Amino acid sequence: MPDLRIRDTAELPPPVGLRVAVVSQGLDRACDRARELEASGYRVAAFGDPAAAAAAFERAEPDAVVVDLGREVGFPSEAIARLRRATGVPIIAVGCAGTTAEMLRCFEAGADEYCRPPCSTDEIDLRLRALLRRIEMTAGREVRPNGSTPGRVRVGAIEIDPASQTVWKDGREVPLSPTEYRLLWTLAEHAGEVVPSKALIARVWGNQYTGETHYLRLYIRYLRQKLEDDPSQPRYIVNRWGAGYALEEPEPAAMAV
Repeated sequence: MPDLRIRDTAELPPPVGLRVAVVSQGLDRACDRARELEASGYRVAAFGDPAAAAAAFERAEPDAVVVDLGREVGFPSEAIARLRRATGVPIIAVGCAGTTAEMLRCFEAGADEYCRPPCSTDEIDLRLRALLRRIEMTAGREVRPNGSTPGRVRVGAIEIDPASQTVWKDGREVPLSPTEYRLLWTLAEHAGEVVPSKALIARVWGNQYTGETHYLRLYIRYLRQKLEDDPSQPRYIVNRWGAGYALEEPEPAAMAV
């Protein structure tokens, strides 16, 4: 197995849980892009037109916006200008014409990034990560959903301290390798929620390993051996087939065993 501890993507903030609004001309197109982003761990809201998105931002502002109107529709800069008036978060524009003139109009309207069509969702994911890293470096702190800061997390009998990267089970310290800890902490940040496998791999090993699911299965097994009462019947680290893994609070009866 190659050394996976240090990768170029290690400094990019993880996408897990970040709220992204996808705005398109038509809900079907927005939902298609949203499903692909959700596979990387984002929480995505799809909007079929810019006006509906701008109105929704008054109630709950996302962490970033992707404007993808489609090549059959022109002038994405008009949609960007409307959305920029409604939010100050990063906006990525997927162009319609792909020309330098269109790129200029999008930037003048308030876009932070521009992608020429056709644009893959993987490219949008990387641009989102780069934008969020830039914000993190400017703010001098880690970017997290809802502006929260890391603190101790307790799930059942498991307690995790991110400051010291220490883990306890029933009050006893559990030694973990750096990779095991990164995997556990990614799950703990979103305790009770399913984290897609692709997002877990990208966070722990890097985007270039998102197809190497055997790494994830191997380290999930390592964690279960150290943290579960019965690794063959996991109660904490559970697999949701076709979706991913979750760190969950066990049922009271299970904890009493």
